[in-house]
Order: sequence, then structure tokens, then C-alpha cells
Amino acid sequence: MFKSVELTVSGKTIRGTIMTPAGDGPFPTICFYHGFSVDRVGIDRLHFLFSKRCVEEGFACVRFDFYGCGESDGDFREKRISFELEQTLAIYDWTIQQSFADSERMFMVGHSLGGILSSMAAPLRQPRAIALWSPGLTAYYDISNRIHAVPSRYKEVYSVGGLLLSSEFLTELRAIDIIEKSTGFRNKVLIVHGELDEKVPVYVTGPYMDLYGEQAALKIVDGANHQYSDWSWKQQVYDASIDFLKAQL
Repeated sequence: MFKSVELTVSGKTIRGTIMTPAGDGPFPTICFYHGFSVDRVGIDRLHFLFSKRCVEEGFACVRFDFYGCGESDGDFREKRISFELEQTLAIYDWTIQQSFADSERMFMVGHSLGGILSSMAAPLRQPRAIALWSPGLTAYYDISNRIHAVPSRYKEVYSVGGLLLSSEFLTELRAIDIIEKSTGFRNKVLIVHGELDEKVPVYVTGPYMDLYGEQAALKIVDGANHQYSDWSWKQQVYDASIDFLKAQL
């Protein structure tokens, strides 16, 4: 099944896609969360192709565009980490109530900014397991560097790839202790990272591995960049993620 859906979070509409295997289910289900300035399809279809692979392997996969991204309502300048965390939780809560979803076998997978959102949401919902692709622990620094933002001298808005970003996003993101907010998740974690990630350096795996300890498995994709933009890199990410998720069933 391929179905487009809408969800209202705090009075604001976000839009997404459900993909499920044939049959009535319920199926083990993945909530997938995209990164900073992309959407639920992903650059070079990174997220869509993963969803397709999930369905082939017997999982349902739910992907939404965050508010102000993709096909969802809103403007990119309205983007806030706090609201995206609220959306992350709302998407999970909505999904777990659907007839196709096995409430005992729910997973979160996130890429980049979606990775840190997944890690912060996980202690609050305790899914069966989570997979973090290139989690954006250094997102504040990467984004600030791209737009040459100077704390205490922020402009009201900045242009990022043709979109307008509010300085309030930067102020909020800078104040968040992501690792502290990710503390308390009790289940298994997979961390996947590109060796030559140009946006989120591979060293961010260290604080996460320190946090999760024996709960975590680590996969470094040799030579890979942030978007896993080579076919072989994608397949390594997908293979590692599917093998990990299947092992939790």
C-alpha cells in the first residue's frame, strides 16, 4: 500500500506517506524523520528508496515532511527544533494507533537533524529500537558556518539554499543539550555515519557511543559523505539498518 496522509499538530498541517507490505498486517513499523532542509523523499531519493526497501523486507514505513518543508504547510522561517520534536512525537503517536502498525514493534529512524530528533524523542516513547544516520549533533555549527551567523549579532533571517531561516531557530538549537535530552532510552541503537561526512563530522559518533554504551552498534561507511550519494554507500546504510531492525524483532 502507498497512501498519502495528513496530520494536524498544534493546529498545523503536515503531510506524509505510508508504505506497507501486501496484506492486512499489523506490520513492524518504522517512523522515518528527514533532515534540516530536505523532505521525506530525500536528496537522490535517499529516504524513499529506504522506505521501498523496508516494505520489501516486511516493514511498514511512515515518512512525513516537517512543517515548512516539502509538501507540508508553513514557511521554512517558521522552523523550530521544539516544534519539530513535537511533530516527531505526534507522528509516532499517530502511527502506533493505525491498524497496519504493530504497537509492540515500533522503530524510529532519522537522518541528520532527523537523527537528533529521533534520539531526543526515543526516551519519551521507548520504541523497540532506533537507527540514527549521521545524527546532526553539530548541526548548529554547520548551519551557522554556512550562513556566517554570529551569536549576539544575528540577522532576523538568513537565506539557506533559497529558503529563509529565522535566527530564532539558531538561538533555540544552540541552547539545547542534545545528549542530555537523549538520555534515558533503554533499547538498542544503531549509529550509521559516513567516514568523510562534510556536514556532520564522523567524530560525533563518540558522544553517542559514550551515551549508549553496550546498547549501541556502530557502522562507518568508508568514504561516504553526508547524503550517501553513491549507490554502494546507500546500500550499505540500508543493509546495516535492515539487518539491525530485523534482529530486534
